[in-house]
Amino acid sequence: MIKVHCFVSCICEVLKKRGVDHRPYYFGVWDADFVINDSYALAYHSEKIDHSFLKNWYRHLYGIDMHEWYKKEQTKEANIATLETLLETRPPFRNVMVMLDLALLPERENKFHQKPFPHYVLLEKTDTESQWLMLDPDYRWEGVVEKERILEAIRSPDVGGGFYFDAKRIHHPTPETVEAYFQTCMKLHSNPLTEGVRTIVEAYVNGSEKARFSALDVALKQLPVLAIRKYAYEHAFAYFWKELGFKEAEFEEWCDEIEKLAKGYTTIHYRAMKLSRTKHEQDYQAVLAQLEKQDLRERRIKHSLYDYFREWKPLQEKTRGVNA
Repeated sequence: MIKVHCFVSCICEVLKKRGVDHRPYYFGVWDADFVINDSYALAYHSEKIDHSFLKNWYRHLYGIDMHEWYKKEQTKEANIATLETLLETRPPFRNVMVMLDLALLPERENKFHQKPFPHYVLLEKTDTESQWLMLDPDYRWEGVVEKERILEAIRSPDVGGGFYFDAKRIHHPTPETVEAYFQTCMKLHSNPLTEGVRTIVEAYVNGSEKARFSALDVALKQLPVLAIRKYAYEHAFAYFWKELGFKEAEFEEWCDEIEKLAKGYTTIHYRAMKLSRTKHEQDYQAVLAQLEKQDLRERRIKHSLYDYFREWKPLQEKTRGVNA
């Protein structure tokens, strides 16, 4: 499984275990929500992001309701008490998610070197009172961790969030729902992440943040975390590839394009770091050129994916007897 988005990875884990196709759920992840905060910094996590879109479509596609147990208006200790009760009384079909600060668990991988590093995981009790089982589908990791170490990471003031969901009434997504979700997600004429990065660069070079030009690299520090969401395109191509039966080599070509798209943001980040130091016009133009390249590449990927979708759609209608 491709590491893309911790919230999505957690709730897709139960689909995988039940043999339900999780790939359609990734349709919108390549353009999933992020924020540009008041300091014109890119952020993958914010209290303004409540995942409503993802929660609603999880119900529409798979029939699973997500319940938010974490209450922002309550204290951290009150929320931890709720979590402990949930784990203590958890039936086998229930999944309990919590957001913690992965940076406070140095024994865990922190590939992006983010501090803080808000991250969703699943938790279960173990036979040992002082230890919990942590399941981290996004990193394909699971292991027993001291309960107090986990609680310390949850107590971080930089994180706050948690859900539970039951897998009793899970169902396969219907073609009609998959079609509606794809149509809703697909932004053929915009690329929000590239547009967001361009907005930040302009703010630091020519706009309101010009006095803090040197902080441009800090403003884009979380770009690598957001860039990996572009691998969600692979799930979509794989879904239509299976349904349409196009050649594996063709699928691999698109995987290469997606890889270039994701890695292209690394190039932007490096060029922005250089620009923040030199403030040279040629380095500014190099950043803009890479942004334009990203824009064109992602539009090409989106339009090709949409073409596959248009081939897939009548096949589904024929199967359902819509045109019979």
